Amino acid sequence: MPMFNAKVVAASTVPEAAAKIAAIDVSEECVRIMRDKAVFRLVKLCGVRNAVASILKQEMLACGADAAVSQWTVNCSRPATDVLLMGTIKHYRHLIAKMRRQAAQLPPEKMKEYKAISEELSSLLKKDLV
Repeated sequence: MPMFNAKVVAASTVPEAAAKIAAIDVSEECVRIMRDKAVFRLVKLCGVRNAVASILKQEMLACGADAAVSQWTVNCSRPATDVLLMGTIKHYRHLIAKMRRQAAQLPPEKMKEYKAISEELSSLLKKDLV
């Protein structure tokens, strides 16, 4: 017989996660801090240039998330790869902000890629990012 009644609890949206966290009787400040950590998203990007895919993987790893890229990305034997980003809403907030900051420092042709990624992620996850 289970001593602590352990069970998996799902939250597919940030408000749902906030409600589950609040139900534990934590402070409102703690709910605000933790809610973005409780919702995990897989996001697929298609046809990303290898250099940008590598940056995405590095940035996701740097914030505790991850990204899957083609095995051919590292040696650039193919021009582009799909990327599967894996992270929480908190990770995506970090990635979007970082891509926007980096875009501002790039030449126009490369800036466009970074801005497009940050804008697509923001648009895709907008209901989660409020």
